[in-house]
Amino acid sequence: MGDNISRRNFIRNGSTTALAVGTAGLAGCTSSLPVVGDDASAMAADEWLVDLSFTQLFQEDELNENYAEATLEEYDQTDREFSSVVPQAIFDNEEELVVYWPLEQGLDLRAKVGVPETDLDWQLSQHVEWEYEYSHLHETRYDSQTIEETQTASVDIGTLSGSFDPETVDETLERWVDDQHSGDEDLSKAGEHEGFELYEVGNLAFAVGDSHVIEADADTYLDPVAAVKAALDARWSSDGVWAETDDGEALLAAFDSGHFATGEIHDPRTVDSRLEAQYGDLEEIPESQRDELEERIEDSLDDWETGLTGTATAYEFDGETSDLHEVFLYEHEGDADPEALRDHVDSNRNIGDRWGTMSDYSVSDEGRTLVLTGTVRTRALLQ
Repeated sequence: MGDNISRRNFIRNGSTTALAVGTAGLAGCTSSLPVVGDDASAMAADEWLVDLSFTQLFQEDELNENYAEATLEEYDQTDREFSSVVPQAIFDNEEELVVYWPLEQGLDLRAKVGVPETDLDWQLSQHVEWEYEYSHLHETRYDSQTIEETQTASVDIGTLSGSFDPETVDETLERWVDDQHSGDEDLSKAGEHEGFELYEVGNLAFAVGDSHVIEADADTYLDPVAAVKAALDARWSSDGVWAETDDGEALLAAFDSGHFATGEIHDPRTVDSRLEAQYGDLEEIPESQRDELEERIEDSLDDWETGLTGTATAYEFDGETSDLHEVFLYEHEGDADPEALRDHVDSNRNIGDRWGTMSDYSVSDEGRTLVLTGTVRTRALLQ
């Protein structure tokens, strides 16, 4: 996406901010994102959150342009995140919110298409990341051998919802490309899909319609046009959406609506995953050291986060107070321990910004998810 959103940008400042803990604001059983005013400003999460297929995006022919006899061997999705905001809700509560950084997530895209945030119903950012392995032939004067390489790749998708003049958007995009690329690259048409005009330049692709503008920013060897088409297919054909995945379905089913929301699904938090994240390949850790490292990590892994594989937070702003709705998704139902989470919240409430000023809160157990609800002072958020 134009923001080039990273994990740091999505989960701002780690655990030090009020929103860092969480991830998405989706609506109850209907899986809808924030509604402000009337239904025109609603966003159905199960229609827009796309479960991207790596093999559909990966361009093996381009890999072969750089490496002889290159072959994709395997891949694994390591992270998927999203963030949404209803700008009008920010403006309606500006005296209490004080700052506007939730609107930063779509700033670059809005600048490229010439759309101010005041003209939007909502905006959504999505980030997906993979680790993949490929092999290729390496030849020297004396011999040849097959080399295996490991790389990471990601795609960022930004969506703006509102009322747009496609011709004006196209002209603005062309001017932006001319300014940024100094004539080295031109904005070219990439066909039409689901009634949207498609454009591409470099590693970026755009879908332009009268009610939505979508941008995909893809890493090397990934096709941004395919990513944009996948986002459109998710919305208009219900093909490849989060709600069709086990974790996505469990996460979406547990959410209420919000005006600002962030979300993430990741590998389950276990001793082995922490060990690998800190020390690399587990097989390369000497057995004499591994027992000590495992014990140290097990002591640092709280009961409430063992098996945690996704989190989500939604805030509904209402003047001086805001409703907090936070969901914790676990790999297995047995990992979801409401008492452990409740104890953790009790011990950390009003310490730092994570649950600052939270009152009237409760934790409910819903299968693989734990749901934390409460009320916070709006001025304590987004600092």
